[in-house]
Amino acid sequence: MTARGRDGGGTAGRKRPWRTPRARSAPPAERHAAPPAALAVQRVGGAWLVHPATGPDRRSLLFAAGLAADAEYAVVVVDLLPDTALDAVEEAVARVVPAGPRGLRVVFGRPPSQGPAAAGRWLSGRLGRDVVVPDGVLLPSAGGALFIGADRGRGWVLATPEGRERYVSRRFPRPAWDGTLPDRPRPVGGDAVAEPVSAGVWLRPVREDAAQHRHRRYLAARLRCRSDAATVVIGTPDAPGPAPEDVARFWLDLPEDARSTMRFVLFGRARGAGGRPYGESLADLTGEPVHVYNGFPTSDPVVGRAPLDEVRFLERDGTPGRPVLAREYLCLPPEPGGQPAVSLAVDHRWPLDHLPMLRRGLYRGGPGVALEVLPWGLWIRPSAEPSYADEVRAAPPDPHHELILCDDSVAEVLPRLQQLAEDVVRRLPPETGLLVRVLTAGRPWGAPPPASAPRELPPAGGASRAEEQAEEEAGEKVGEEAVAGAERAAGGPSGGAGSPKDAAVVALALQRNPELGRGFPPETVLAGLLAARLQLTVHGRGYGAEHRGSGGELPVPAAPALEGLAMLPVHDGVVALRTDLDEAGARWYEAHRQVVEHGVCSASLTGNPGREGNADIVIRSLTGRRTALLEPEIPDRVLFAPGTRFEVLQVRVRRGERTVVMMRELPAAEALPGGPVRAVEAAPAVGAVVREMEESLRVWRGDEESGPVRSGTPDPFARPPGLGGRDPDPAPDRSGAVGRPVALSERFR
Repeated sequence: MTARGRDGGGTAGRKRPWRTPRARSAPPAERHAAPPAALAVQRVGGAWLVHPATGPDRRSLLFAAGLAADAEYAVVVVDLLPDTALDAVEEAVARVVPAGPRGLRVVFGRPPSQGPAAAGRWLSGRLGRDVVVPDGVLLPSAGGALFIGADRGRGWVLATPEGRERYVSRRFPRPAWDGTLPDRPRPVGGDAVAEPVSAGVWLRPVREDAAQHRHRRYLAARLRCRSDAATVVIGTPDAPGPAPEDVARFWLDLPEDARSTMRFVLFGRARGAGGRPYGESLADLTGEPVHVYNGFPTSDPVVGRAPLDEVRFLERDGTPGRPVLAREYLCLPPEPGGQPAVSLAVDHRWPLDHLPMLRRGLYRGGPGVALEVLPWGLWIRPSAEPSYADEVRAAPPDPHHELILCDDSVAEVLPRLQQLAEDVVRRLPPETGLLVRVLTAGRPWGAPPPASAPRELPPAGGASRAEEQAEEEAGEKVGEEAVAGAERAAGGPSGGAGSPKDAAVVALALQRNPELGRGFPPETVLAGLLAARLQLTVHGRGYGAEHRGSGGELPVPAAPALEGLAMLPVHDGVVALRTDLDEAGARWYEAHRQVVEHGVCSASLTGNPGREGNADIVIRSLTGRRTALLEPEIPDRVLFAPGTRFEVLQVRVRRGERTVVMMRELPAAEALPGGPVRAVEAAPAVGAVVREMEESLRVWRGDEESGPVRSGTPDPFARPPGLGGRDPDPAPDRSGAVGRPVALSERFR
């Protein structure tokens, strides 16, 4: 790219209007005898990319395009071959790049031999403009930010044409609150340290180990940074959090304007005093309002698209799970008269704007009816609070679903509450409605803790011991009935009736999800779910192993297990399984437009970080069933029933990378008899499906590079669809579609 004059020529002989005379006070950092290399400059997103004239590197293009905007400086990404002279960079920048309001921010893909700081001083003197460069190791962060940790260098430094140099910040872009937080680690009490991170500050345990490094990378990669408010991350998932008293002292040492906008993220096992919510304890100790996220605020931008802005449920290991609808709470300090602190939902995505708001997070649903936004969902109740209101508000959230609870304490009001619940569900966006279930009960999980048991507040996503005991008792109570029903449905105990624990898991699933198996007799529901539980668990897999076919494949589950599988929630989204796929297997997928899996096939809805295998099978699920209700120890499994059909969209084989096979599940109506799918060939939705899968792959790979990994026993049901019965020259089955060697569309090769 070169700027051209009116006569069609280049810039030779033209003045560079933004370029001032070169300062003599800043001598060159080094001399270069070699002639300047041929460089080109192009605009990429909000940055300028300087690269060899032969063309830019793909990674450099993506890096430059994903950088955040800079209101102060023109951002220049310099990607050069080794030993390229800085004279060439100076000439290319001077020729094409207009300076920002205050100068240039230069990011080197490969640090110059004398270092970025010295190169910045040299460029500033030659160009006559302020130049900001990183003096340290850059850590790419969420939202296109670039951060330099306290242990990785000085930070971003500014070089002036006069040869002066000064520290600017550790963060790019520089947020409004940047100067209000410490830029180096400092102790917080005796057991924690406040460490600067891209989005704000992290109050973590003093110890430094591999887990801390992993959490640090994860916070950088996924924690959303707000320019208007610093984020305080409290704790780690694998250690107790700092005491609220220590955090309160740290808070009160900060400037008042920083405190008023600051947000807290409870990243670990932080508990408030006396089992109270942590935010309420801080508000009580500081005497000031405290903003707390109801989960993990994540930012995962895709090049060319606006960044995501979600708050996600935090799993036990600290990884973000499903999006939450109640995003942020304001915890108010106690009133002077002794009234306890309260928490108000100040940011949520429940569709309640059409209702009168009584206060933040509380709406009027008509005469004598209120709708209250709570961390676990939406409580639709009589206006007069029941005696157990505090217990309902303190209930733990469900890892998989938002809950709409219709309070049944006043029978004559209940029909109105249920009508309001139906109206809320209708107003929810389709992708949100999949996460919501409606329950009519006095308390969120139906069974209150025993009156004699002390009230406990769990860690995020778990149940208190009192609740667990009540649930276990409920499971044992129906255990004999469930086992007997399963034996009757299976024609006897030959398939294994299961243990009391199996029965308790099924009973708890029905207690929390009364809609399971709706329309079937109770004994059929119990038998089906228990049979599915046995097929999924170690007990059931052991039974299946004794009856494997000659090829080692697992048998098709018995009818009761399939009936139970069909009762589980559907997952409409992208899933993946990791496997070992040889060259013949990849060629087989390339040759087939449709495949069918005659057995059970499973995948994960959270990717496969750390699992072994040379190939990722990525599937767009339509009817895959989430099995977490029956196997809580594997919360992310999605199971496809025998006979599920898939369309292969893309097979990607690249040297040095995992093979990727992309396919989508076909609904029964699309698998037409007599030939390949007619409606799918020109369906515009296919391109969107491929883009959705590409995005999921990118997120999962980022998790694998910077986040926790999953290990343990491989999933015996995670097998590539269709390959169990692979035939070198397969004939079509009765439908004529599956196994037909139809070439992939060139659009998706």
